[in-house]
Amino acid sequence: MTSASQYASVLAKIGVERSKFLSETKIKGLSESKNIQEVATQLRDSDYQGQVARIVPPITGLKMERAFNENFIESLLMIIKNSPKKAGDFLKLYLLSYEVGHLKAILKSINGKLSPEERLSKIYFQVEDYFGRHMLIEEAAKAPTLTHFVYLFKGSEYYSPLNLALKVHEETGATAPFDIYLDRYYYEKLCERFQNLSSKAKEYAKFYAAMDNDTFTLLTVLRGKILNVDPNRLRIIIPQKYFLLQKSDVESLVSAVDFESALKVTLQTPFGKYFSKTQDPYETVAKAEKIINQEVLDYAKKSRILESFSIGLPLGFLTMKRAEIHNLVAASLGVEAGMKPEALCNLLLI
Repeated sequence: MTSASQYASVLAKIGVERSKFLSETKIKGLSESKNIQEVATQLRDSDYQGQVARIVPPITGLKMERAFNENFIESLLMIIKNSPKKAGDFLKLYLLSYEVGHLKAILKSINGKLSPEERLSKIYFQVEDYFGRHMLIEEAAKAPTLTHFVYLFKGSEYYSPLNLALKVHEETGATAPFDIYLDRYYYEKLCERFQNLSSKAKEYAKFYAAMDNDTFTLLTVLRGKILNVDPNRLRIIIPQKYFLLQKSDVESLVSAVDFESALKVTLQTPFGKYFSKTQDPYETVAKAEKIINQEVLDYAKKSRILESFSIGLPLGFLTMKRAEIHNLVAASLGVEAGMKPEALCNLLLI
């Protein structure tokens, strides 16, 4: 079967979905809304109307955020269904990131003594229905302790990272290890599924995989240096495989004595062009992160024609869709918080 025939179905679906993207003018108009209700009203004629209409009053920024993510997940499930199997397996990483987020949210909720109802409110059950773990997640959300939560996942792929984190928690009392080991699990899966792609598909997917995996590594190490995190701990936190970074560069980053030294190493990597030093290290990292996110979006926009019959097609579309969700969330939460339109626009990816 040719690439054209393999991707014909998803190409048609994406063509329809692209026509629903909001214009830059519309997005900026949302950021100028007087209140959150006005944001919701302006979305009446958009693809998000269905999810927004289901919000139980009062409308809040967090409820709007949930509605936007539900819309993204619906699009994602449709794209996966219509993509060739190996491409679809790789695209399931987007669903996996939601599920990892579910586990993190429930773990934090257990530690924070939230009620089961509050814990369940953080779950996107479209994802769990797809993976067939709806009942498991519901049971996990009712777990009285972190130990019981981990036990429920015995026999699943999550048990190993969760059990490792639990042992550290029992020794130190810290809950951060759960995030650390779940993140490592996600990035191990990313590398594994990338390797399962054909050599041709890897050419199209490599940029997206690198910008996810390698920039997570860079930004995590740099933030760790700001906080003076021990190098051995950083080695545990970050992914163990890379796409554009060299292992020697990563070791130099981790071993750097401080943030300034780590930044110098970063500037010599393929990602150095995204960084410019400011007086505030946090600002330096935050600015680089936004530039990187904008770079990924720009790449997706530029390559959407050339990659019509490859995995680059759905990856580019989902990148643009996720950027739109980012903008809608920023507009909703920003308007609700009373941010000025000019400040809010600086948060957008256009």
